[in-house]
Amino acid sequence: MATTELTASQKLRIDLLAALNLDTAAAAKAIEFVQDDPLKYQLFIQQYNRVYTESEPVAKAIKAIQEATEALALFDSAAK
Repeated sequence: MATTELTASQKLRIDLLAALNLDTAAAAKAIEFVQDDPLKYQLFIQQYNRVYTESEPVAKAIKAIQEATEALALFDSAAK
């Protein structure tokens, strides 16, 4: 039996799905934000783990995206 390696994109997506407790709706939101970018992935995961105000996975993912977007601005300004 042949073993197939995951692509970088597939690895990020499966990691997001796992981090979101296999909630496909929340993972879809996260994947849309991350867009296979390792920096966005790291920011999202860090922010997701800090969200305590939401209990529902999609709402928690949306809050994490908002927070990660704000943090991403720190990196965008550093590139200028």
